[in-house]
Formats: sequence, C-alpha cells, structure tokens
Amino acid sequence: MNFQNNQIDINDLPTIEEIVFEKLHPNYKKISVYITGIVFTILLSVYFAIGLFVEEILLFPIVLMVMIGWSIVTGLSIILSIKGYEYQGYALREKDVLYKNGIFFKSTVIVPFNRIQHCEIEQGPIDRQFDLAELSLFTAGGSSSDVSIPGLTLDKANALKNFITNRTAKDEEE
Repeated sequence: MNFQNNQIDINDLPTIEEIVFEKLHPNYKKISVYITGIVFTILLSVYFAIGLFVEEILLFPIVLMVMIGWSIVTGLSIILSIKGYEYQGYALREKDVLYKNGIFFKSTVIVPFNRIQHCEIEQGPIDRQFDLAELSLFTAGGSSSDVSIPGLTLDKANALKNFITNRTAKDEEE
C-alpha cells in the first residue's frame, strides 16, 4: 500500500454561508431584554445603596450624569440584546452540530457527534416562565459545555437531545 497525501482544492470545500441555521424561539429575545433590564436595575440600585453611605454621589450634578450614563448604556445594551438575537442560530448536519452567535465578534462552534460525551437540558426560572430551555453539549476534557444552544422550546430541546444521544451512540458502534 502506497502512502498518499493528495492536496485538497480549497475552492471545493463547502462554505458556512450554505448552511441554513434554525432561529432560536422568539421568546428568547424577550428573555435577553428582561435579563439586561434586571442587571442594569440591580446596578442602579447598588449605586443608590452606596449613596446612602456616600452622600456626595447623590448630589445634583453627579446623580444627573450617572442617570444619563446609565440610561444610555442600558438602552444600548437592550438594543444589542435585540440585535444579537438576529445573529444566533443552530444547525444539524450529518456529522455535527453548529451554533453561531455574535454581533461584533461572530463565532461559529462546530461539535462533531463522535466527540460528544453527553448532553444536558437546563431551564432557569426565567426560561421556565417562557417555556424555554438550553441544550448543553459536552465533549471530553472539560468541565463546562463546549456549546450551549439557548432559546429552544422544551420539546425541541428534548427532541435534539434524543437525536444527538442516539446519533452519538450510533457513531460509537461503528
């Protein structure tokens, strides 16, 4: 048997643009906005709580600047949460799972089925309110998930988990 190592024409490789990504559930956009609002409300509350002890930060010009700054940053963060939803999605192919996200720093994670050790469905209290879940995929060597797909209905998360688990088991048999 002769060793061969033929060159592959890069132009023949499939491009990521050809992949049709599934959108996350529309309620996930609401969750992102709510969480952003909660975080910034907590930050404002902390500012006023500190103001109880350091009264100078609650004086007129300072509190006005803080409120204007807080409003601008909160508004921009909410806009980014809404826009970020448009750039998130997932796809299944024959041999792997893909997840993309990011507005400024775009990321596409590809996890081959034969590398997945296990998957897990997570639902926080806000997710439960909107009947959504997050599917986390774990590969060997890490304590955290390699990819987490948020914004799935519980039924879809279970269906994906079952498909991936069966597909992973099938790959191990081959």
